[in-house]
Amino acid sequence: MDKDLELKIRLSNILYSLGYYTRLAVKLAEYTSEKGQPLELTDLDVVGIKTHPDLTFDWVVADCTSLKAVIRSPIQRVFWLKGVMDFFNASRGYLALSTANQISESQRVVASRLGITILNEENLSNLERRVLNKDISKLKLAETASWNYFEGNLTTLAKDVSSLLDFRKHYYWMNRSHQNLHALVSILSKKSSSLDSKNPLHKALVLDLLILFSLSLLQMSSFVLQTNPEDPKQELRVYFYGGYKELEMRETIAENIKKFLGGTLPRQETLLEQNLKLDPDYLPQLFELAYRLLNKPIDASQIPQYLQMVLFEKTLYQQKNTDGVKYLDQNFTDVTKKLARDMASLFLHATGLSDKMLEEVFD
Repeated sequence: MDKDLELKIRLSNILYSLGYYTRLAVKLAEYTSEKGQPLELTDLDVVGIKTHPDLTFDWVVADCTSLKAVIRSPIQRVFWLKGVMDFFNASRGYLALSTANQISESQRVVASRLGITILNEENLSNLERRVLNKDISKLKLAETASWNYFEGNLTTLAKDVSSLLDFRKHYYWMNRSHQNLHALVSILSKKSSSLDSKNPLHKALVLDLLILFSLSLLQMSSFVLQTNPEDPKQELRVYFYGGYKELEMRETIAENIKKFLGGTLPRQETLLEQNLKLDPDYLPQLFELAYRLLNKPIDASQIPQYLQMVLFEKTLYQQKNTDGVKYLDQNFTDVTKKLARDMASLFLHATGLSDKMLEEVFD
């Protein structure tokens, strides 16, 4: 990773302390007419995603730089970051500068009006003093070397899993959230034979994709909680298929195909018609879990942070960091852990992956 990584880790640690699940170096892209070639627009150094106890979401982005041109006059970068925030639907932004130079008050005021805080090294240190979790220095998640090990080694994986790497970097963030539930299941199902549960990096990649799946599933539960939590079945289907009209259209297409096959195929061949169904097999289990999440919103909101801790402390570093393992055990509720295990079980069932691929979640 790049030379601004230390700044990114420091911002990530601050956001984690404030209750955000964090990711580094997220690529913003859009689909193009070229098959398999997303148009890469820019990247986000740090993304923070907070799931509140009522399952509403808050997104924060941070840009970290040591570029001299930006440090001399950061206001242009502020307007660029505001554009990125709007594109990403983020509520707040941070511009962290690798400099001890003072930032003019006028530029700070304009940035604040845009929802952006400019941080020089003194500001960053003071913010850490005010909000940083006292235990975070003990966590692998907080170390530059851990992120280098994780992200750097993922890039060395064989080409047969490159589509999974592309999805976590580009396509997940390009899709609408409801699309990612089935997209993750589909892409992992196709690549299950290429993944080896004895390879810790393969396991880390699958767990990372499970975290993304958890974010999308929480967004499904959030939608139902805000619409009709007392009668969730229809709302869950509506969300999964992208809206009322989209669901109606898909149901009509499926019925028309069944009618066509029933009228043209001999009776002994109508097994195809009987097996033609709109919903994937895992959908009832997905809906049941989404309903349990919305009924335990406080515990459910902690799942992304919990799974990220499992990724770093257990999957990548095999529980060698005793302080991190202790933190993991003591700072998340039993209900959060149970819901995370249930989510992992659903994910494995839907994708056909071996239970050993996510064994650290069940440990």
